[in-house]
Amino acid sequence: MGIQIFSSVNPVTDVAMTLRGPCPLLFLTLILLVAGLAHIIRPPNSYQKFVSEHVDFPKTRPPRGQTYCNYMMWRLSQKILMCKLTHTFIHAPISRLRAICTTGGRCNRNNVCDSNAAYPLTTCRLRNPPRPPRCIYRGIRRTRRIRVACVRGLPVRFIRVL
Repeated sequence: MGIQIFSSVNPVTDVAMTLRGPCPLLFLTLILLVAGLAHIIRPPNSYQKFVSEHVDFPKTRPPRGQTYCNYMMWRLSQKILMCKLTHTFIHAPISRLRAICTTGGRCNRNNVCDSNAAYPLTTCRLRNPPRPPRCIYRGIRRTRRIRVACVRGLPVRFIRVL
């Protein structure tokens, strides 16, 4: 004598029971919301992005026949896939730039900090008219103070030259 198990599926009651239990769509929505908030609170690699896009120390020597700005902006356009109107490169060690967010700068309540020291800079500006896909830049070298946005004591966004 064996045990027989009868399993029956009743579409009306089974559907009703799934609607009474936890809603998987709501759960998935909450997970995505939390992940999105985490991304806003702490954007991934924002400090590394700041360093890779704005810090050029020691200053790069362009290949023969190319100007500094044309070469550097070409390298940058490989990452952002467009020609920018203007971009500033900072020729200082990252340790000095990190200090802007702590002892080497004056910060407001929004963690926007002005450097106390001046830094060697090259600002590259797009010449008019741009001729895509090859964009031609003019470089302006100067030593100035800068303004950056900081998160957790690290610069994450270049705002402007002061």
